[in-house]
Amino acid sequence: MRLSRLLLLPFLFITVSTFAQYSKIEKGYYQFPIQPERTNYLAGNMGELRASHFHAGLDIKTNGVEGLNVYAAAEGYVSRIAVSTGGYGNAVYVVHPNGTTTVYAHLQRFNDELAKYVLESQYKQKSFTVNLFPDRGRFKLKKGEVLGYSGNSGSSTGPHLHFEIRDANQEVLDPLRIGFTEIKDNIAPIAEKIALKTMNINSRVNGQFGRFEFNLEKRGNEYVITDTIRTAGKIGFEIWAHDKLDGAANKNGVPEIDVYQNRKLLFSQRIDSVNFSLQYNIKSFTNYQAEQETRRRYNKLYIDDGNSLGFYNDMEDRGFFYPQQDSIYLFQILLADAYGNQRRVSFNVKGEKAAPTELTQIDRRNHSYLLDNTLQIHRKRKDELNNITVYTQQGSHILEPAYSDSEENVYLIDLNKGLPKTIDFGDNQEEMDFIDMIPSEKEHSYLSESFSAAFGKNTLFDTLYLKARHYVNEEKKIEVLQIGDEISALRGIVEIELVPLLEYDTLEQYKAYALSNSGNASFVGGNWNEGKIRFAISSFGNFTLMKDVIPPTIKQRASSNGILYFNIDDELSGIKEYEATINGEWLLMNYDSKRKLIWSETLDKSKPLKGDFALTVTDYAGNKKTLTLKL
Repeated sequence: MRLSRLLLLPFLFITVSTFAQYSKIEKGYYQFPIQPERTNYLAGNMGELRASHFHAGLDIKTNGVEGLNVYAAAEGYVSRIAVSTGGYGNAVYVVHPNGTTTVYAHLQRFNDELAKYVLESQYKQKSFTVNLFPDRGRFKLKKGEVLGYSGNSGSSTGPHLHFEIRDANQEVLDPLRIGFTEIKDNIAPIAEKIALKTMNINSRVNGQFGRFEFNLEKRGNEYVITDTIRTAGKIGFEIWAHDKLDGAANKNGVPEIDVYQNRKLLFSQRIDSVNFSLQYNIKSFTNYQAEQETRRRYNKLYIDDGNSLGFYNDMEDRGFFYPQQDSIYLFQILLADAYGNQRRVSFNVKGEKAAPTELTQIDRRNHSYLLDNTLQIHRKRKDELNNITVYTQQGSHILEPAYSDSEENVYLIDLNKGLPKTIDFGDNQEEMDFIDMIPSEKEHSYLSESFSAAFGKNTLFDTLYLKARHYVNEEKKIEVLQIGDEISALRGIVEIELVPLLEYDTLEQYKAYALSNSGNASFVGGNWNEGKIRFAISSFGNFTLMKDVIPPTIKQRASSNGILYFNIDDELSGIKEYEATINGEWLLMNYDSKRKLIWSETLDKSKPLKGDFALTVTDYAGNKKTLTLKL
């Protein structure tokens, strides 16, 4: 069935009351913070979907250069100055009379007055990284006054200015809604794909269980799916989309999305402010599992369990769709950016009463596939004996195929009814790695002979069907704790306690490391007590124990204008700290972790560096390297 156009809606979005906070801001109150009155370009917008968080504020391009003037957006006083090797790097926070705060991050350096204050504070605290809160009014700024210079400090991946406007509650607002003329946007959002997901074991999309992606065809200013999609049961919609602004190729986020089902609003989303305390909820806002499997970040068009974000209007059924038999529905997804540019996606869905058991062709997936609380298993179809036996702790039961085609059977197992230990396929048996069902919003611990895992109340978004194995990899002669799936998102940490399976020469020298799929190790840490190591993980995967006895490296670079330069690095566990002295007195060494570069800065610029210099670098395993020089 082809797409019906009879009920197409005009581009009309519901007015959201939260936008009222922008109307309270006087027009022209803020000046653009960099290259004002010139056209600027963005590398990232407010609320953009990142891997671990919603992007706060704007990333303003600086054409790959550093050192551009950064101006106070409005009159105010400096409330905070931060210097760190990661995160925002060099950052300034300014409070304004209207109750808002502006933030300027990844700076190359501060203006002279602030730089002097920061330098003195670093020497007072004997630390490169500082978090300073000057007395109110100590550093007053006029609108348009230079407070620093653009750079690439912290975790920035290229020179730019990160700029935020926060309200009185420190929630980040969207600067593009303020009305800056320096950013041009005449481009409507772009939709790449639509996905439909079955939300329980009895739901189907085109006769099958799972999650299915559909390509879009562009027709004029809208996208369509020409063929009708057949559905049964509870269904969730998702979209892979982005927005572009004039003059920049960057793919930014889409802040406004409405979904209409036959003219009735089914789902409505507005990202107009971001609460930092809910940043990690992006893992429930997007389809985390699909992102790990496809490397595409899909925006859920439904409110899933564990999602406590406030981006949504009141809606029935939390955005889920329940089709009726033989009914045909016209769906329209309306996308809009902060400038009001709009795009529409249209497609038809037909409801089916019951899912067919015989299909023309089954979508080929992995041998076993976990989606929410349902385990899907594909097996080659037999002439007879197609039923399987599922063994759980509660007993066993015979399971028929949920559906088949000429080559395969598909079986669906509801994990809420018991975790399968063994599955008998008739000609062979397969052991499952499920070890426990972990409830969300409750403290829970799993304990085995060789390891334990402790979950807090806020560790999970939803119930977890935990898989784990603790074994020795005989080929590599290492032990591995394989816990959880990469497709499962964690909101908080899991405390692991491990009893080693192998004999180690000196336990205290061994720490936990995470192993990537390519075999690379990254430091996790841990502490030993009574022959057990305890460490925390923030994502699932493979972990092992390794000993790092190789100290960091220090390589002296050429000096310039009396400044000492060194490259510092560590091959395995990474740099934890460093300290330099001149004639026994502490000496500040600035640190750019991306370039693995440190350089000296004296408190008294008129005093040359002479005498006994010492630099000690320590890695996370406790190994130290010291370099001494006679200057």
